[in-house]
Amino acid sequence: MKKLLFFALGLVGICTAASAQTGFGWGVKGGLNITGMTNSEEGQSKTGFVVGAFADYRFTQKFALSVDALYSRQGVSFGKTGDVRSKTRLNYLNVPILANYYIFDGLAVKAGIQPGFLLSGKAVAKGDGHTEKEDISGILHGADFAIPIGISYDCPFGIILEARYNIGVSNVLSTEGTSRNSVFALTVGYRF
Repeated sequence: MKKLLFFALGLVGICTAASAQTGFGWGVKGGLNITGMTNSEEGQSKTGFVVGAFADYRFTQKFALSVDALYSRQGVSFGKTGDVRSKTRLNYLNVPILANYYIFDGLAVKAGIQPGFLLSGKAVAKGDGHTEKEDISGILHGADFAIPIGISYDCPFGIILEARYNIGVSNVLSTEGTSRNSVFALTVGYRF
């Protein structure tokens, strides 16, 4: 975790003056997810990844709208029982639509809405040298909804650093009980 922090701080250090041009832009991004689910008594957060593309339109020096198409690996870990480790592995296509307000050159705060679409859901158990997977898509809703909030910094060489938290709004379980996705993501992007 320290190496990741020093890497992020190093990138911020080389980002001294961001360009603030208006108009259309697009690029790619990828990074690390720390995910969990609310009301999951035995569940612990787990790490995953996020990767995808974005497009934005900067109307003025201070305001832009952006949309992403992101493949996101989410879920929860249940730790170790005996020699067996178990977790859920949920794969989503998330489409956040964000308003971006630039506090000063390059530094933006963001908020918006995020529909998500479940691509697959599996319960995974690993132990004794073998892995068992069970499809759990049947107990999950096919759609998810979240409110993303975050902060980003546009560097002069097209690099974009971002931290975002997705507050789950909809229940992901189609059976009894209520549970919402909770995702914190750190990404690095490149604007073409």
